[in-house]
Amino acid sequence: MSTLLARPQAPWALRLLPPFPAVAQRVLALVNDENIAIGEIGELVKMDPSFTAELLRFANSALLGVRHEVKSVSQALVLLGLDRVKTMAVLVAVNRMVRSSVRVEALSKVWMHSLVTAIIAEEAASGTGLPRDQAYTAGLLHNLGTLGLMSAYPEEYSRMLDVTQEFGFDLLQTERDLFDIDHCLAGCYLAQDWAFPDELAAAITVHHEAPVMDDVSLDNVVKVSWRLSDTLGYIAFPGEKPWTYEELVAYLPNWTSGRGKSAAEFKETIDQRLLASSSALKNRRYSNRHDW
Repeated sequence: MSTLLARPQAPWALRLLPPFPAVAQRVLALVNDENIAIGEIGELVKMDPSFTAELLRFANSALLGVRHEVKSVSQALVLLGLDRVKTMAVLVAVNRMVRSSVRVEALSKVWMHSLVTAIIAEEAASGTGLPRDQAYTAGLLHNLGTLGLMSAYPEEYSRMLDVTQEFGFDLLQTERDLFDIDHCLAGCYLAQDWAFPDELAAAITVHHEAPVMDDVSLDNVVKVSWRLSDTLGYIAFPGEKPWTYEELVAYLPNWTSGRGKSAAEFKETIDQRLLASSSALKNRRYSNRHDW
């Protein structure tokens, strides 16, 4: 596992971002307390009706693979467990950050890339011994700095991506030239500012470093997963060297489900999950608000 960098100085480029929702931050802190009672978390979440509604919306999406409709926070806690609820709290918080700018095409691509990376990381965790929820969350948030910069400056960041692609500039260096910080360090700052676990902040910080053969750490799972997302066609922005599916899955030799499928078969699995998620998020309606 990578050593977490010292917290960077507050960057000017992130000052326009909304704060991490207080209820989400409190949920994350409570879930990490081994002595916490489930009922206490439920009561905390129900204090914020809009957060409750968004949490239930994600709970019932195919992104989390829930087989039965979740109608209340209490049911979500019992049925899904605390780790899943923690993941949902992060999903809600990040969704709030990006939703005002998500119509910008470039940000939509980054968000989709992040979702696919999360799904891949969750699958890859099955062969590494890592908790699936931890891998999912790290995959989802690996480009947290990108989401932050694009949410604060959607037009400027989009133009920067166009120029970077047209002239073949290095993405991280161009970010530093324009915003005085690249998206890896921006993500590190946000993760630490929002009190995320050190291992999550570290994975966000080093995700652009090269993957390491036979390394089953969270860092390496994320490094492999986002590159697989690109290779399968869910590209957020111009990458580094081109990779093949076979090259990348070889970095995680214990991931039998990935090695046992072709790139086309694995992509079809992801497409089906994304399609089901999109339908659920658009069509789900909650009439039993008294159950919250």
